Amino acid sequence: MDTFRKSISVATVMALSLALAACGGGDDAAGGDDTAGGDSGDNTLTVWAWDPAFNIFSLQEAEKVYQQDHPDFTLEIVETPWDDLQTKLTTLAQSQELDQLPDIFLMQNNAFQKNVINYPDLFTDYSASSIDFSEFPDSVVAYSTVDGANYGLPFDNGTAITALRTDVLTTAGYTVDDFTDITWSEFLTIGKDVLAKTGQPLLSGQAGSSDLIMMMLQSAGASLFDDEGNPTITDNDALLAAIATYKELVTSGVLVEVNSWDEYINSIV
Repeated sequence: MDTFRKSISVATVMALSLALAACGGGDDAAGGDDTAGGDSGDNTLTVWAWDPAFNIFSLQEAEKVYQQDHPDFTLEIVETPWDDLQTKLTTLAQSQELDQLPDIFLMQNNAFQKNVINYPDLFTDYSASSIDFSEFPDSVVAYSTVDGANYGLPFDNGTAITALRTDVLTTAGYTVDDFTDITWSEFLTIGKDVLAKTGQPLLSGQAGSSDLIMMMLQSAGASLFDDEGNPTITDNDALLAAIATYKELVTSGVLVEVNSWDEYINSIV
């Protein structure tokens, strides 16, 4: 069981990696305490993750695969929204209650570095594990690599798509082709026109989330870091342009902000 724990350290629409907690495992048996990790002597691992339709579903499928050779194994998945998960990690790190950690937790890629640097006690270095990190894109592996050590296993490339209501576009006189290979400025211009003609915003997002700004930044081929790995914020022209565009999307009504992930999902469906 110890070998297994060291080899599957497993961060979502965000790029994600799975992290192996440094001290997952309490005294309670599986199913007792839904916050603490599984006991290192049993066949249960506890995972904190969110999104039943994607991340949790993927973990459940992985559990089935592993159970083919280890039928007594159980993956205890505790659905935990990202904001709550980050709060729990911070609280446990500051209180040093590491025995309350799960064995594995999901983490957004763009939050990985700060957590490893600020709370190194939460993570296990499994650079020497049997995982072949060369099978993953270097850019994704880099998110969970600190000082040459691997603290996370890439779980999702974080591919982003533009989903459009074609019925709304038709009413406003547009087609999907009008949104193909356009700039964010052009998107904003069309979005304002669609809103004026239909009363429908083109985008929605969770207030306080950096998701869309990061997508804008990456769509421009830019990053929060320079070629030497140094953070670049105030002198990052692409980042400043993304922030300005986001602000105009919100103030114009083309982007509607909601307060929670559930509200965001409901705004889509």
